[in-house]
Amino acid sequence: MSYRTLDARVWATNCLTDPRLMYGFDNNLQQDDQELIETFKHLERGKPQPAERFPSEIYIASQYLEVKKVPDIFMGGGGWVVSGRFAEVLRRFELGQTGLYPVKLFHHDRKTPFEGEYFMLAFGETKDTFVPEESPKIRNIFMSKDIWGPRNSDNEDSLALSSEVLQGVDLWMEKKVAHVFFLSDRLVEALKAEKLTKPLKPYRCRVVSNLH
Repeated sequence: MSYRTLDARVWATNCLTDPRLMYGFDNNLQQDDQELIETFKHLERGKPQPAERFPSEIYIASQYLEVKKVPDIFMGGGGWVVSGRFAEVLRRFELGQTGLYPVKLFHHDRKTPFEGEYFMLAFGETKDTFVPEESPKIRNIFMSKDIWGPRNSDNEDSLALSSEVLQGVDLWMEKKVAHVFFLSDRLVEALKAEKLTKPLKPYRCRVVSNLH
């Protein structure tokens, strides 16, 4: 099958696996291990989840861990957290069933709050537009030829998505790509304008169309 590259682009980020964005927070949920695993599986697959599955408060887990400031997007307390500034930009765009649930951040004493507003980012949308044969740097993972993952670096233009990707929501997971979420070009431009893309390190993806 032959493809041509369109004059369009979308973006991907590997921030979900960036250890620098993983913080030692605990939460106020009464969840067992199985429930926690299920929540993370749903997040990775872009499966919608209600607010009750996410904490309303998270706090630094260790008295020996000092955190003065957190980035505008990070993982902690049972999920992904974004700042109020980040959430405000997201709300300007089509999120579909992706949720932004308010959460309060505290230091270890569970009394001293972090400054600002924060929200749990509950990924709830998935597309199925990935074209592996047009993505030369991609690799098979999970011992499955249907699940793919990008390199840790040098990813510019390394992932190809079909033109259907230009339809629908502005933030999503891909059905056949793991540990990555995707953003529309207009969303990335809006985040750049607010200087919020640094932790994402977004890289450009090709948009291709089948010639037949």
